[in-house]
Amino acid sequence: MSNDLPTMIPQRSSLRPEPDSPVGLVLSGGGARGAFQVGVWKVLREEAGGFGTQPDVVSGTSCGAINAALIAAGVSPDDMLEFWLRIADDPPVVANETFFEAVHRAISKLLLLYPFPGLVGGAREVRLLSDLFRRHRWWLRGGFDAMVAAYWFTARYGVVSSVLTQIPTPYVFSVDKLKDHLERAVGAPDIRGTDVRLAINTVDARTGKVVRFVNHPPQKHPRSSSRHYRYEPVITFDMILASAAIPLLFNPVRIGSMQLWDGGILVNSPLAPAVALGARRIVPVLVTSRTPPAEVMLDTFGEGMERVVDTFLENAYRNDRKLLLDRNALADRLEDDDLVRVELFRAIRPRSGSTFNAGSYLYFEREALLSMHEAGVKAARDWLDRGPELDSRWTPD
Repeated sequence: MSNDLPTMIPQRSSLRPEPDSPVGLVLSGGGARGAFQVGVWKVLREEAGGFGTQPDVVSGTSCGAINAALIAAGVSPDDMLEFWLRIADDPPVVANETFFEAVHRAISKLLLLYPFPGLVGGAREVRLLSDLFRRHRWWLRGGFDAMVAAYWFTARYGVVSSVLTQIPTPYVFSVDKLKDHLERAVGAPDIRGTDVRLAINTVDARTGKVVRFVNHPPQKHPRSSSRHYRYEPVITFDMILASAAIPLLFNPVRIGSMQLWDGGILVNSPLAPAVALGARRIVPVLVTSRTPPAEVMLDTFGEGMERVVDTFLENAYRNDRKLLLDRNALADRLEDDDLVRVELFRAIRPRSGSTFNAGSYLYFEREALLSMHEAGVKAARDWLDRGPELDSRWTPD
């Protein structure tokens, strides 16, 4: 008896406007790769044959939250691209002087107390240092630095920990100036009165809980609760900045009693808010390619870092995708009018290549952004040419 899965012909659906089947656009996080999403949106808006000038629902995280807000505010794809290019020309990043001053002060104090690691410590520290001398080529600059680093992170990690606790700020860079770029793009000090149902996804740094800001009340459902969503008729730029505040790198944003960070920590591909806001057809736009792991050669430290982020983001989408497909399966079994099936389209995503290489998540350079935007245009056209296809349990993610 064969255990092979049945061969399935890909199902397809339409993006044409249907009053009873609102379309939701879900935009994942991914830093500078947000320019890819702008290219995708340009094609969906201008070439999708009836998609319309705006989706019914748009849900985004991090760079996806920025793009979602711009789409909801009615900013054109060309003006969205100009927004990203202005970030390249005028980076809204200011180094946190408090951070660097505290690091300098803590390290200076450390060097005064411990001018050379081998001169202090007990028998354990001396033994570890002796072992490190045997393991490293300490007569070479790289070998000596490696030996000292290994010493501090083994025998003296308690001292390193105390240095970290002396830094009285939780971030390296402030991106508050990004609000100026947003205001220029939107032409208003906030986002209000939009027909598009918008969800901005963040995480409270103190509680670790997801915080979802929505500008329309979520649909009531006996199996869900509106308490998972914060209905705010006016979406502020602080909410958008919070969704894009990469932990430790960028400043968290205070809103009320909350201290908010990048939603990508827990909800990088926010499908659930799109469903809660009434979407019955969902188009996910991801910024990670589907390169099989066997094709990825980690020859540099940068490639390793990029692959770690790719894997983290991919796993987040697979989990969200599974939950939605499980929900559809439950809806099919129960035949409950209160639990409506939601069509999930195959994700639009980039192909692997030199454009999406090591460092591209933070590569806010004009030519790189233009290249990612063009990749988005191509990916969306390829996606439309194929159908577009629906996702299901029988199709690979």
